[in-house]
Amino acid sequence: MASVIYRIVSKQPSGYCINSSLLRSSSSLKCWQRCVTTFRTEISDPSEHSFEHEGQFYTIPKKDVQKIFMLNWMSPHEKNMNKMFQEFSILIRRPALEVMDILKRLNYNYPLTRFLLYGEMNAGKKFTMTHIMHYCRSQNWVLLTVPWANEWNCKRLDVSFNHHKESLFDLPVHSKILLEDFLLKNMSLIKEFTTSTTYEFSEHEASEQGIPLTDLISFGITRMKFANDVVGALLKELQILANNDKIKLLVTIRGINSFWRKTGQKKEKVQEIHAQQLTLVNQFMELLQSDTKNAVAMCSTESWVNDVTDRKSYLPTELMGKEGVDFLEPFLPIEVPKYGNAELQSVMDYYIDRRWIQAPEAKTLDGRAQIKFLSGHNPYQLYRVCVPL
Repeated sequence: MASVIYRIVSKQPSGYCINSSLLRSSSSLKCWQRCVTTFRTEISDPSEHSFEHEGQFYTIPKKDVQKIFMLNWMSPHEKNMNKMFQEFSILIRRPALEVMDILKRLNYNYPLTRFLLYGEMNAGKKFTMTHIMHYCRSQNWVLLTVPWANEWNCKRLDVSFNHHKESLFDLPVHSKILLEDFLLKNMSLIKEFTTSTTYEFSEHEASEQGIPLTDLISFGITRMKFANDVVGALLKELQILANNDKIKLLVTIRGINSFWRKTGQKKEKVQEIHAQQLTLVNQFMELLQSDTKNAVAMCSTESWVNDVTDRKSYLPTELMGKEGVDFLEPFLPIEVPKYGNAELQSVMDYYIDRRWIQAPEAKTLDGRAQIKFLSGHNPYQLYRVCVPL
């Protein structure tokens, strides 16, 4: 039957279909039966995950999904999958386990530690970051999240000159969204903290020293004109809290290579705006180069950010350039590879369990082999191949 796998596969509008010759093979109709426990663990606390759980799925509790991931982290496609599967389960993979192992042994008295996740397109970097974020929340870390940094470059919502530095450009709507997301994620962890200083946003608008930090954030949400300045004030307050051993901070930036790209943003007579002319980008770059202790930055490079001609390799040096790599140094590079054989089998078992794969032929040994070949071990392509099955 090996020859069957490599025959031409017809492409249908809805996706791929299993070769008809495979369906006619009586020997292929024997279903591959595996015990549910081989691909799923009941341990939902990521702090208890070890390398023994590698290649298994775990389910994130609904309360954590709603608070940490639902508002601004999950894409519409992922929310739809969550609804169809009636749960948010992710695969436990070695890159996430390696990062969590380092976090358990890290000396947090040293300045901010930077991780850089990299890998082929759609290899699973986002879900690796999801697992790490869930681990940090289980340890009561404060989460500061940039779900897709390139959105600041491309999504034209509103651009204004910064009140304090005219060479910079504010993104009020994006800043408001970031503040809303931060408040939802961290309300219970920051509600007791107050501001350390007075912040002046204009001649008539200021935030007094000693007010609740949540009030400062709410001001930025309701007064969107000053949202970008409030983001800057929030970052300073978080650094002070971390340096005073009040919190541990995880900064997550997906698609950090967008910081070294031209943007599509427009403002009056300004012909071209570079990402580093955006106030938000400046604020986060200052945070990344700070000597803040009790803080970790987890960033990823994404090929989608770069033009097609600039995607010769998924390595950070190609996507970020020398300037970007030099900026992040020193950092810990973590490669997120495509699925291994065991991981791919676990994902197919999960799809069968969730009835995402229903065709009996696709559950056979030969059907699995053909799906494996068509997907090329790529997580997203595996999903695409299984759509019509």
